[in-house]
Amino acid sequence: MTNRKLRAWRAAFGVALLAALTACQSAGKEERFGYGMGGIDHLADNLSVTDFWVNGAAGQQAGTGNAGVQAPLLPAKWRPGMTVHVVWDVRDWQHDKGSTYEADVPVEPYPEEGGALWVHFLADGTVRVVVANHGPRAPDYPGPHDPIPRKQPWYMYPARGDRRDLNEQLLDDRIIKQRCSSASDPALCEKQEDEKALDDQRADARRYLPKCASATTGYDLEECKKNARQSMRAARFARRCKAVPSLPECTPKKTTTGTPQHDAGVTGQ
Repeated sequence: MTNRKLRAWRAAFGVALLAALTACQSAGKEERFGYGMGGIDHLADNLSVTDFWVNGAAGQQAGTGNAGVQAPLLPAKWRPGMTVHVVWDVRDWQHDKGSTYEADVPVEPYPEEGGALWVHFLADGTVRVVVANHGPRAPDYPGPHDPIPRKQPWYMYPARGDRRDLNEQLLDDRIIKQRCSSASDPALCEKQEDEKALDDQRADARRYLPKCASATTGYDLEECKKNARQSMRAARFARRCKAVPSLPECTPKKTTTGTPQHDAGVTGQ
């Protein structure tokens, strides 16, 4: 056999071998799809699914039905017993606590063309995973049609937190140090006063922010939040002046019309 024929034979054999290997790999490789993914929150008004994951793919916060993130890959053909691993965080806004759950959830039968992946967090604590070409509000949607509450629990039940600006914090720190200077344990006294200040701020937020949950437009929401911040600042100012009436900010000032006017002195949140 000449060298030319030998090289040609080797080349042909190599091509045939590569084709055979490719065919074997293709035969053993299952077709998959992965479109959009969305979480549907059916939980009570004081609860929300703040984050979830499906087979490691992040779904972000569950809501009312928006498949806006990338779903994990699923087989092109559904088969019985198929499951996905779901991890989800639930926050109880009313009681300021949260929990993390996880479960292997069956994937309900879906068409060969695939579709978006919908993860339903039902009110009874269970989870359903549905693949469909249309959303949960469609009449022919194959998944659950349980109520999907439109809620904003972060406004209905604002979390405990410090809403003061830096100037307010510095002023309150001076007031607390002065009030606790004669205590038997000044450090403990200051800690207790700080905790009480946070509790008072949460009470203010839960008084003024819930009305913002019913805002229907972005403009209305921003106006509501602005008014709530002003009301909360005024409440903090009133408590400060009640504790230390001699503060300069608490002394009524005469206006040009002779009407007494207080100066809040600081800008809060």
